[in-house]
Amino acid sequence: MTLSPSQRETLRHFWRLGAPVVLTNMLQSLVNVVDVFMVGRLGPLAIAAVGMGSVINMLVLVMVLSVSAGGMSLIAQAKGARDPEQMSFVTRQAISSGVMVGIILTAIGFAISGPLLRFANSGGDPEAIVLGQQYLNILFAGMIFLVLNTVFNRLMQGAGDTLTPLYLTGGLNLLNIGLNYVFMFGPGPLPAFGIGGAAMGTITARFLGVIAALWLIYAKKNVVRLLPGSYRPDWRMYYDIMAIGVPSGVQGLFRNGSRLLIVSILTSTEVGTYGAAALAIGLQVESLAFMPGLGLNVASTSLVGQSLGKWQTDEAQQRGNIGIWLGIILMTVLSTPIIAFAPAIVRLFDPSAHPAVAAAGVSYLRISTVTQPLAAVALVANGAMRGAGDSLPGMLSTMTSRALVAVILSQVLAVWLGMGSIGVWYAIAIGNILDAVIMGFRWRSLAWLKVALHKSQLYRVHLHNLSQKLQEQYLNEVKRPLMAQTGAREWVEPDQVRYTGPDGEIQVLFAGDSYALSEKLNSPPLP
Repeated sequence: MTLSPSQRETLRHFWRLGAPVVLTNMLQSLVNVVDVFMVGRLGPLAIAAVGMGSVINMLVLVMVLSVSAGGMSLIAQAKGARDPEQMSFVTRQAISSGVMVGIILTAIGFAISGPLLRFANSGGDPEAIVLGQQYLNILFAGMIFLVLNTVFNRLMQGAGDTLTPLYLTGGLNLLNIGLNYVFMFGPGPLPAFGIGGAAMGTITARFLGVIAALWLIYAKKNVVRLLPGSYRPDWRMYYDIMAIGVPSGVQGLFRNGSRLLIVSILTSTEVGTYGAAALAIGLQVESLAFMPGLGLNVASTSLVGQSLGKWQTDEAQQRGNIGIWLGIILMTVLSTPIIAFAPAIVRLFDPSAHPAVAAAGVSYLRISTVTQPLAAVALVANGAMRGAGDSLPGMLSTMTSRALVAVILSQVLAVWLGMGSIGVWYAIAIGNILDAVIMGFRWRSLAWLKVALHKSQLYRVHLHNLSQKLQEQYLNEVKRPLMAQTGAREWVEPDQVRYTGPDGEIQVLFAGDSYALSEKLNSPPLP
């Protein structure tokens, strides 16, 4: 098959944007790994405390997605529209809403950390609760820095710069290692804070990461730049950010919550706790294999959002389609050796694995992994539609396929029909297939184009007054061809819309339910 120049260019965009995202995600995961590794020198109770604390921390972090995912989508569209003022406005509103969310999460974290630690450690050593509380209280005190770290990374990625977040996250990891050592062990005359020092090192590293990101955007050394403006909340923009981001956060909550329910069902089967261990191994293997898919997810948000910002709908559709097919191909390539070498992979994760763990782990990898290429459809389509601001279908699909169908089928197949752990694996696989079908049909329906249009400033100010026929005429005959010009920009004003390009300017005057075009000196021919 011969690829067209635009398709080859899209593939290059996916590689340029997606590869750094994969590395950034790996480095972000390393922050917690480093904490656990260094805390291990303080003993098993400290490890248990940090482990429980990390699980609770992840539950609270769902709210972080509500700001970062929304800001990422909106800045991608502003970048595509070649609108630096709107990019700056989105950035300021994402920062201010991130500060508010960080403060709220700090309060929530202080309130729930103790009860959740006691619930997670029921019957365990009470010292682990004390240590976990110490660790979490410090982390939650610096929650605002984690929120802003994530917001800055997502804003830059949405605007098409995935390298800077990689460098910032790499620097954060190096700082985290050094600061953890200083705060935990207190070399020389410095005091040693033990497990609390791990949290202190992490939030200090994140604080420095925020300072570095702020310097880059204020000094105009990044594609995300702050122009003169205010951080005063704009409630319409807050609504847009949350309307896109909250479904993404809830989606993550249901995905993780369904896993907890499935583990509960799994432990009631013939394999008991060994089944939970097998599932943990399987999920870890899948998370590593899915890293490229996550890169495509973020790249799709950026590329589709930028195309829709200039209303090049065919380009947006092509970019999403290519991203989905890339996901299918990559996951097929990565899934094949996992299926073929499943026994060796399980032994690699747990050389002394109980026979029940080995058998259940192998069967999970060979059943669930077969559906991973289809799971890539849901993952990449979700990212592409997020670029259009259409994140609600992803949430509903996850709730239906993962949190409802997979959980209910696990109970039916594993317990009621007596299939045991195999029944759980089939239920998870069926959930993956259903998720792919729902998201694939939603993407093919092109309903996300309507969502993107209705959230645009052009629609809210002018197009909503026009009939459906006139809206389509305006988009197809005015905006699309004019914005396809190199360097063209759209200016939405109360009584008109101006388009400026390399050949001049065109004005579109709106009056009630109609519009009229006029051209200025040196303007290109009217469409």
